[in-house]
Amino acid sequence: MSRLSKVFTIIIIIMLLLFSKSVLSHKVLYQATIEPPIQIDIEEKKEIKHFGRKGDVKLFLRANYELKGVVKSKRKYSDFPSQISYYDLAIAWGDLNKKGIDDFISYSQRGRWYYFQHTAASPVDIGYISNNSANVHIIHKNENVLNKIKKIKKGDLIKLKGYLVDVDFKESNNVELWQTSRSRSDTGNGACEIFYVEEATILD
Repeated sequence: MSRLSKVFTIIIIIMLLLFSKSVLSHKVLYQATIEPPIQIDIEEKKEIKHFGRKGDVKLFLRANYELKGVVKSKRKYSDFPSQISYYDLAIAWGDLNKKGIDDFISYSQRGRWYYFQHTAASPVDIGYISNNSANVHIIHKNENVLNKIKKIKKGDLIKLKGYLVDVDFKESNNVELWQTSRSRSDTGNGACEIFYVEEATILD
């Protein structure tokens, strides 16, 4: 085999390896309709203590919560609430993950908020997007849950179970009460869910 042929063969092998890696790492878009989160409000007063980076904080349990959806964005924070909540996940359900819809929408996160934009050709409007997606502040129950949260990537279909909670930071010398949303239709300040996650599963 000539030197030129060897070089050509090596180039072909490299191209095949790169193509194979691309195919294997490509996520197939989840096409089925996903049911909205399951929420059962807790009427009686329930609270637990949760150990964070700066000591104990008090969590008030507001609702049992189960959420299935596709991760549209993931962001890690180092702000004050990060003593208990390292990550925010922007998650979408309903029909938002179907290719004929998802192609027209983009998502981003910053400052503990999430943002979405949709083109004029989008088959769904702002109301549908906001009612079927959410920015979720994740509080992990333990290291096992945290390790699973760390593995979650954009495009993953996931299921999370636990509680929506309000957080009292007074034990950390701060008088702020971090309050969760309990509605999927609210927007703006206070519309994020604060999710104390006891189980985290990557489904696809």
